[in-house]
Amino acid sequence: MKFHTIISTIAVTLCAMVATAQAELKVASVNVTELYTMFYKRFDTEVRLKDEEAKIKAEIKTREDKLRALQEEDQKIQKKYDPSLSDSQVKKLRDQHNIKVNEIQAAQQELQTYVQRRSMAFKELFRRDMALLFSEVQQAITDCAAQGGYDLVIDSSATNSTTGMKIFPHVKSSFDITPEVLKHINAGAPAGFDPKAELQRLYGSTAIPGAAN
Repeated sequence: MKFHTIISTIAVTLCAMVATAQAELKVASVNVTELYTMFYKRFDTEVRLKDEEAKIKAEIKTREDKLRALQEEDQKIQKKYDPSLSDSQVKKLRDQHNIKVNEIQAAQQELQTYVQRRSMAFKELFRRDMALLFSEVQQAITDCAAQGGYDLVIDSSATNSTTGMKIFPHVKSSFDITPEVLKHINAGAPAGFDPKAELQRLYGSTAIPGAAN
């Protein structure tokens, strides 16, 4: 009997400790997706990345066109072959074909090397730029949390990568400090900056991913 009494006493004490901790814990939520979407620096970054990607695609197309032209030239050489040709003429065509095959192989290797090299470079550029943007978002959240005296800030837009469900299915709107953080992170934006206008310009929509409707 005493054992059960001791257990009950411990349980009551733990519950009281948890309740006290919850009462003292100051929690806030932010929509990180919305913060990133409305962050003024991300627009210039994404435009620059899109331009770089378009440049790479154009350069790849140039190399692909060169390779295609060489292949077409080789096909024309092969079509010239005829059983009635003399040995010297056949040899001449064979030599032309071999030269063209070497050129095609060199062009294929050049294309493959270029694609691999530029793809890796672009991925690294993208990773670096995204890391810089999100580090600023993180810092803005940290600054606002410190100013507001919050002990814990959760991302209300976070989702489970497997199920696609929100990690926090319900967050009270009174916890949301997204507007304050957004004001803080866009404090250095150019005069007249309008994130919705930028969204419209880039994507033809003013919709904010992850934002409440």
